[in-house]
Amino acid sequence: MSSYSGIRIYCVGKIAHNGWRNQLFPIRGESAPDCERPQDWNWSDDTPIQELPGAVYVGPYFLSDDHGCYHSAPNSHGVAAGGRACGDAYPGLSRPDVVKRCLAAIESATHVFAWINDPTAYGSLVEVGYARALDKKVHLYFKAECNLGDLWFVSQVSTAFAEAKTVGIAWDDFCLRMRRAAH
Repeated sequence: MSSYSGIRIYCVGKIAHNGWRNQLFPIRGESAPDCERPQDWNWSDDTPIQELPGAVYVGPYFLSDDHGCYHSAPNSHGVAAGGRACGDAYPGLSRPDVVKRCLAAIESATHVFAWINDPTAYGSLVEVGYARALDKKVHLYFKAECNLGDLWFVSQVSTAFAEAKTVGIAWDDFCLRMRRAAH
C-alpha cells in the first residue's frame, strides 16, 4: 500500500450543512470549545483521508451544533461568518478571520480538490486563484450538466480539470490521479 504522507488537501466549493465534504470525510466539525468565543477554536489539520493513507484534509472546517445553526444564514461559510448563530445566541467567526483561516489552510496544502456545482461559488474562484498563485496542484471538477461554461477561465488555470456527475465520482478520479502520481 502506498503512503501519501506529506500530502495535505484543501477542498474548495460551496459550503452547506451536511454538504459534500461530509460525504467524503469524517469532518462533521467540532463544537467551538466555548460557543461564546469561536475565534479561540483552532482548525484541526490532521483529518486523515481514508482513500489516501497518510494524506490529510486541512480545511475548511465548520462549527457544528448538530442543528445547522452555524450554516443557517446565507453566505455564512459554516461558521456564522460575520454574524451570529442559534437564534443570535452565539457569535460566529468574523469574516476577516474566516478568510485568514482559509488562506492559511491553502498555504499549508500541497493539493486542492475543487468541486464546483454552483455558478455562484465566488469565494471558491478566489481560493483556486490563490492556490495557483502559490503553485499548489489544483484539481478542479465541475458538476456535469450545471451549465458552468462561463467559468471557463478557472478551468484553464487549474492543474487538472474534468466534469463529473457527482462529487463521489470526482473524488474517485482525484484519488486515482493521486495514486498514479505516486508511482
